[in-house]
Amino acid sequence: MLRAFAGILSDLKGLWLKAWARPRPALFPLGAVARSADATVLRADLLAGLTVALLAFPMAMAFAMKAGLPVWCGIVGCGVAAFVAPIFSGSANLSAGPTNASAALLLGAFATLGAVTPEMRVAALPTLLLMTGVFLLLASWLRLGGFADFVPRTVISAYIAAAALRVIALQLPTALNLPGDHGDQSLPEVLWATVHAGKALLNPDLGLAVVTAIVYALLRRPYGVGKAILGAIGVASLGAYLGQSVALGQGSRADLVHYVGDAARTANALHLPEFSARTFSTLFSPALALAVLVIIEGTANARASALKTGRGSDLHQEIFGLGMANLACCLTGGMAASGSITRSALNVSSGARTAYASMFCGAFILAAGYVASSLVAHVPLACLATLVIAAELELANLPVVRLILQSGAQDRTVFLATFVTALVAPLDVAIFFGTGVAVAFYLRKTSQPEVVEYDFAETGELRARAPGQGSTGISILHVEGSLHFGATQAFHDHLRRASADPNLKVLVVKFREAVHLDANGVLLLRDLAETLRSGGRHLILCEAKPETMAIFENAGLIETVGAANVMPWDPANPNAALAKAVRRAKELAGGGEAVLRIVTAPHPELPAPASATGADWQI
Repeated sequence: MLRAFAGILSDLKGLWLKAWARPRPALFPLGAVARSADATVLRADLLAGLTVALLAFPMAMAFAMKAGLPVWCGIVGCGVAAFVAPIFSGSANLSAGPTNASAALLLGAFATLGAVTPEMRVAALPTLLLMTGVFLLLASWLRLGGFADFVPRTVISAYIAAAALRVIALQLPTALNLPGDHGDQSLPEVLWATVHAGKALLNPDLGLAVVTAIVYALLRRPYGVGKAILGAIGVASLGAYLGQSVALGQGSRADLVHYVGDAARTANALHLPEFSARTFSTLFSPALALAVLVIIEGTANARASALKTGRGSDLHQEIFGLGMANLACCLTGGMAASGSITRSALNVSSGARTAYASMFCGAFILAAGYVASSLVAHVPLACLATLVIAAELELANLPVVRLILQSGAQDRTVFLATFVTALVAPLDVAIFFGTGVAVAFYLRKTSQPEVVEYDFAETGELRARAPGQGSTGISILHVEGSLHFGATQAFHDHLRRASADPNLKVLVVKFREAVHLDANGVLLLRDLAETLRSGGRHLILCEAKPETMAIFENAGLIETVGAANVMPWDPANPNAALAKAVRRAKELAGGGEAVLRIVTAPHPELPAPASATGADWQI
C-alpha cells in the first residue's frame, strides 16, 4: 500500500513537472507585432477592420436578441472582444466576438438558471463570463486546447441544429407579434399558437418581418451577409418610420411597431460578478460547456485562417486571448466572446496583416455603438427577430446533417442522442451527453482485444490451439489491442477459458502488442496468479514493454507473480523474452530441454510472408 501511494505521488509529481515545463502563453505578444508594423501594414489593417465592423455590428445585435439579451450587450461584447483578444493573442487569424453557437449556449444557460427576463439574464451574465474566462485561461496555461479534437463534429452539428430550433421558437413570436407569453414554449407549441392566432397575425410587425426577409434574401447572395443585414435593417427601419408617420397623420396610435428602444442607447446598471459558492456551483456546468465551445470554435477557425494565410497560429495563445476577452466582457456588460468563422474569414480576405486589424474593428464597433445608439433604438424588433431566424436556418446546415445521418448507425445514434437531449435538456448537458455517447462507442470498438492461444508442441513449434482442444500443459496467450477498463470483461473471458483447462500447468501471457493496461487489468492478472498458484499452477508474463513493466512494478504485480516469471521485452532481441518464458515454463512444468522454433509471421496459423525467417532456440 505504501509503495502504491508513493508511486501515485511520484506520478503526480512527474505530471506537474511536465506541465510546468511546457511553454506558457506570452502575456503581451502585441509588443512584437508593434515592432514590425509600418504605415502600409496599418493602412491595410485599418481598411480590413472597417470592413469587418460593417458586418459585425448588425450581427452583434442579432446575436444579443438570440441570447435573450438587450442589443447593447451584443454591441459591447463584440467591440470589447474584438479589441481585447488580439492584445493577448497577437494574431490576425481569429476575429473574436459573439457567435451563433455561443449565443445559443448562453440562452440555454439562462434557461437552466431560470432567468426568464432580460434583466435577470444581464445580472447573471458577468459571473458566467468570469468563470468561462477562468476556464479558458487555465486551458491555455495547461495547454489543453487539443482536447477539443475529442468532441466529435457530429455532436457539434446536432447541438447547433437543436439550438437553431430553440432559437427560432424564441424569436418567432417577436417576428409575428403573437399575443401572449411564449418565452418557454417549444417550436411545435409556437407554431400551434401561430395557427390559432388567426386575424391577430395581420399586424405591422408581420409586415416588417416579411419585408426584412425579402430584402435579406435579395441582397444575401450578391453582397454577402453583412451588407444584406445592413440593407434589411435600413429598409425595415425606414418603412416603419414612414408607416408610423402616416398613421400619426391619420390619428392612429403611435405604438403600432415594437422597437429595440432605450436598451440600445445605454446599458442598464453595470453588474459585477457575484462571488458566492451557490452561484459558482450553479454556473459551473454551463460555464464549462461554454468554455469548451469557445475552444472548439476558436481553434477550428484559427486553423482555417492559418491555412488560408500561411501564417502560423499558436492555438494556446489564441485561447489565452479569448479568455482575456471574456474577462473584459464580464466587467463591461458584454456577452460571451468566441471565434467567429464568418468574421475571421472576412478579416483575412479583406487583407488584414496583423492583430491591429481586429483592434481597429473593435474600436469602430464601440464608437458606432455610442454615436449611433439613438438610431439603433429605432430598429424594429420584428426586423432583428427575422434576421436571427434567417441566420439560424443557415446555421442548421441541412446538407451536413443529411451527410451525418447517411454515414452509419453509430453517427446517427450520436447525432440523434445529442439532438434530442438538446431539445429537452439544457444545451450544456447535450454537449457532454453526446460526447459521452461517442466515447462509449469508441470504447466499445476498442474493448475486444484479440487473444490467440498457442500450445508448445513436442516438435518445438508454437501452434494455434483450436477451440475446445486440450493443451499439452503449457499455453501461450498472445494479446493484441487495448486492455483499458472497457476491455476487462473480454480479457477476463480469455484468461478464464485458458485457465479452465485441467491439463494446464503453466500459462504464458505475451504483452508485446498489448497497450493501455490499467488497474482493472492488473487486478485481473493478480487474481489469476493467485488462483493458479492455489492449484499448483503458474503464470508467466513476457514481452512487457517499458510502460507496461512500470505498471507491473508500481502495482506490486511482479512480487505476486514472481520476478523469475516476468520477462520484459528486449527491443535488441525481440524473440528472447518469449524463448526465456518457454524455457521457464518447461522448468515449472517438469519438462526437459527442447527446441523452440519462432517464425516472424503475424501468427503461426497464418501464412508467413515471403520474408519470414525462423530461429531455433535451445531451451
